[in-house]
Amino acid sequence: MRILFFFLVFANVVFFAYRFYVTGYAGRDTDPIGQQIQPERIRIVAPEELARVAASRRGVACIELGPVPAAEAARAEEAVGGLAGGLKVSQRRADEATRWWVYIPPLPTRAAANLRIAELKKQGVDDSSLNSDDAVWRNAISLGVFSSEDAANRRVEELKRRGVRGAQLAPREGRGARVYVQLRDAPDPVRMRFVELKDGFPGADVRECPGG
Repeated sequence: MRILFFFLVFANVVFFAYRFYVTGYAGRDTDPIGQQIQPERIRIVAPEELARVAASRRGVACIELGPVPAAEAARAEEAVGGLAGGLKVSQRRADEATRWWVYIPPLPTRAAANLRIAELKKQGVDDSSLNSDDAVWRNAISLGVFSSEDAANRRVEELKRRGVRGAQLAPREGRGARVYVQLRDAPDPVRMRFVELKDGFPGADVRECPGG
């Protein structure tokens, strides 16, 4: 038994020596001294940077607030920047294209315009409306607004086939530049607060940015 005991001890010593000196088993990866924390490599991360990193890893899409009038763009950007905490805020401008209006020119009185609308309904035109707000076009009858001149012309031809007389078309200029304020890589808590901003900008909404 004693011989067997010493043989096992000798075998373990030989095995350890082989692993240590021949195979390099006790390398840096298993050396506790080599694995100690290196203070010079520690970096303090600001909360906003941490939010950006976390958001980007989750693949959060870009969101935007708008449209808002160009005159309100600075106020909207300031509002978004106030809750963004250092996240990227930018603007997207969109000029409203000219549209084409099909209409019947202003009639002398509102009563005359209402009689004409009743006549249009008998001719199968149910989507006409009376213009009463604009002083220049008061008592004109709108028969549709279209994105292209060709579409407006097709509408006029359709009205003629129904027996409608006097329908005309004219370009309607857009209302000018509209602005969308965009926020990228926003974490969920910021996105929730972002949605609340639309209440301060009538007509604006919050949605995903075009193209993400």
